[in-house]
Amino acid sequence: MSKKNRKLFSTRSQKYKKSIEECTNIVATSPFWIHFSATIKVELNGSNPSSILCYGLGNFFESIQSKYQLGLLLTIKNEFKVKNCYVYDPKFTDAERSHLTEIGCDSLCENEEGKRSLLPGTFVYMPHCPKQLLNNLLWANWNKEILTSCIIVCNSIDQTVTSTLDRILNKYAYYVQKISPHVIEKKCCDDFIYDDVFNDMRTSYIS
Repeated sequence: MSKKNRKLFSTRSQKYKKSIEECTNIVATSPFWIHFSATIKVELNGSNPSSILCYGLGNFFESIQSKYQLGLLLTIKNEFKVKNCYVYDPKFTDAERSHLTEIGCDSLCENEEGKRSLLPGTFVYMPHCPKQLLNNLLWANWNKEILTSCIIVCNSIDQTVTSTLDRILNKYAYYVQKISPHVIEKKCCDDFIYDDVFNDMRTSYIS
């Protein structure tokens, strides 16, 4: 890379980082976060998550929705003092993976298709991910002790089950359907400046 291109890359990188910092600050000072964090604190009951697992952020250097979704991830990480934060999206660029490392997140290299074993007390964050990915995660962790200790923020499981044909659920989301009767969902606050960032997301607990 030439000196001119390195300078251009550095300038763009700093611009992206500043934009993410601004989005994170907006999330952390928003009514949405006040409501969202209060809901989580009740469930945590004075404890903190053991780790965070995040799928589906997308290209946060380019997408405004992804910037705010990353902002929420970082706010959760900071507020609850979570050291181990694992993040994966097949769309990540090398620059985005490097940035995640810089801000204290572990960018996973392998596409595990959601089949990652969870530690007890993991906070799972899957903004707008397909039901197949959640299904794989449930399959890989089909253990009551594990699942009841975790918090999962994802699309509404109830809406997924009630709006999808049984034959589709049986084929692509069997474990989502199976877990549905045991899920307690709390809707994320709609009071955010953009209505397509956290829409349809629920904080889900498994009983």
